[in-house]
Amino acid sequence: MEIKLNLIPQYRKDEIAQSTRLRTILRWAIELFFIIIIFFVILLSLKYILIFSIDIQTSELESKQKKERYEKVINLDDNFKTANALVSFNESIQGDQLYWSRLFEKLSEIIPDGISVIKLASKNNMILIAGTADTRDILVDMREKLSQEQCFYNVNLPLSNLVSKDNVAFQIEFDIKNECIKNK
Repeated sequence: MEIKLNLIPQYRKDEIAQSTRLRTILRWAIELFFIIIIFFVILLSLKYILIFSIDIQTSELESKQKKERYEKVINLDDNFKTANALVSFNESIQGDQLYWSRLFEKLSEIIPDGISVIKLASKNNMILIAGTADTRDILVDMREKLSQEQCFYNVNLPLSNLVSKDNVAFQIEFDIKNECIKNK
C-alpha cells in the first residue's frame, strides 16, 4: 500500500487549484478565440466565393441578354433587308409597268371625228392602228398630228392607203417612246 502525504498548506492548495482553473479558462478562451477567428475566416472566404459566383452569373446573364439583343438586331436587320428587297422589287415592277391609258388619252386627242378605229395592236413599242376614214384629208391630218406628237416617232402611213378619196381604209404604224407610257 502506498501512502501519499500532502504537505502543502491549504492556502497553497487553493492557489494551485485557482491557477489550474485560470489556465484551463485561458486555454478555453484561446481555443474559443481561434475557433471564432477560423469561423470568421471561413465566413469571409464564403463571402468572397459568393461574390465571385454572383459576378460570374451576372456576367453570364448580361452576355446572354446581349446575345439575345444581338440576335434580335440580326433578325430585324434580316427583316429590313427582306422588306427593302420587296420594296425594290415592287419599285422595279412599277418602273417597268406600262400605262397604256396614257397612249389612249393621247390618241383620243389626236384622232379627229370622221375616223373609225377598228383595230389597235401593239408589239413592244410599235403601235398599229387600222380603221376607216371618211376622207383622205382627215387621214392625212391625223398622220400629221401623230408626227408632231413628241411621244410618237417613225409614223408610217403607206401611200396605198391614200388611193381612195372617200371611205379610206387605212393602216398606220408608229413607235411610242417608253417614257410616255411608263410611270414618271
